Amino acid sequence: MHDEGEDQLPAWVDVLQRGPIAVTEHTSEEDLAVEMAERLDALLRSHNGLRPTAEGWRQLALELALKYEPLFTIETPVDRDSMGGRPVGMGNFLLRSRMKAEMRKGASQAEAARRIEKESKGETSFKTANNSLSRKGQAPDFMRRWTHEWKAQRAILAAAKNLSQE
Repeated sequence: MHDEGEDQLPAWVDVLQRGPIAVTEHTSEEDLAVEMAERLDALLRSHNGLRPTAEGWRQLALELALKYEPLFTIETPVDRDSMGGRPVGMGNFLLRSRMKAEMRKGASQAEAARRIEKESKGETSFKTANNSLSRKGQAPDFMRRWTHEWKAQRAILAAAKNLSQE
């Protein structure tokens, strides 16, 4: 396990890496409950540090419903199914960022492209790097969905609050 320090991940992160729980006829319910408690705590913490309170459990249930329940699947204008074409990944986004960073240091566009070609040991050609700034700078697909996902999260919280019988 990791110690919680400056350069270390919290111990609960290790719990998230565990495989399936082995349950046999020799497994006691007490041992299983201890293991499940560790996993539930890690799951709650992995969702923005939720705590095992009524509100924390409600928030976890809503987040998991939005993510995994087909009934709550959202389709946005930026989804590839409706747009067609190849998904936009991080590659061009990162390349454009590297080019801009080099140019902020005082390099010309061509000098920046040469540096990137050299640093990447030929994986990124001069031409690709040099042309990266002439293409439309589109954010990766998963980032373009964020505003729509945040809207759905706020809506499901409001719906749950209105539906709650507390």
